[in-house]
Amino acid sequence: MQILKLSLRDFFSKQGLSFTFLPFILAFVFLVFSLVFFYDDLYAYIYSFIANPELSFLAWLYSFSFMQVLNKIFAFLISLLLFNILALALALVILAFLTPAVLRLVNSRHYSYETKDGVSAFKAFFSLVFIFLKFALLFVLALFFIFVPFLGIFLLHLSFYYLFHKSLLLDLSSSMLSSQDFSNFNKSTPFIFYFSTLCFYLLSLLPILGLFLQVFFLIFLAHLLYQKVLALSPKE
Repeated sequence: MQILKLSLRDFFSKQGLSFTFLPFILAFVFLVFSLVFFYDDLYAYIYSFIANPELSFLAWLYSFSFMQVLNKIFAFLISLLLFNILALALALVILAFLTPAVLRLVNSRHYSYETKDGVSAFKAFFSLVFIFLKFALLFVLALFFIFVPFLGIFLLHLSFYYLFHKSLLLDLSSSMLSSQDFSNFNKSTPFIFYFSTLCFYLLSLLPILGLFLQVFFLIFLAHLLYQKVLALSPKE
């Protein structure tokens, strides 16, 4: 509860809000632009796959009107999900450049911690490459099952949650932890970090709210790292 209160206070500070609006505006404009210019083509492309089954049983099943309605709803949800994920990816890229400034804000207001023996750029880059390789494998697996009800959507979300979780924590931990703390954290990440990023990922699926709260996610996770990994107490 203390971390939540501190995070909200930092987020709604003048500096916190100034960091928030840049990724929010850019990602929101990108989402609207994509929906206006590319949604119809993407929707038609996805619907063409699920509306023309080749097996006789599926052809009979798809002859019912309710299946046509379900197909359209399913294609709409997948299309919207893909556009939302693209917007979130853009927001995360922008946040990667804002992370040092956000960390300075949290550290200067509450901890005054100086990192010693920081993580090398090579080590952080290697970790990022490894994350993207694992994400690519999960994403390809999800594509094989994309038209299997529930399973395909679940696997798709699982792959993007993995990328969301790992990229956020890598960005923060490599900037604020020592090399040894960074290695220990990656080997044994406390459950509270998984729970927090899962909540943040679910919030991110809400198109407008998810985009607006990206900086808050960074601030909250920074407090969590300072207190749970570095065992620091915030200044009152």
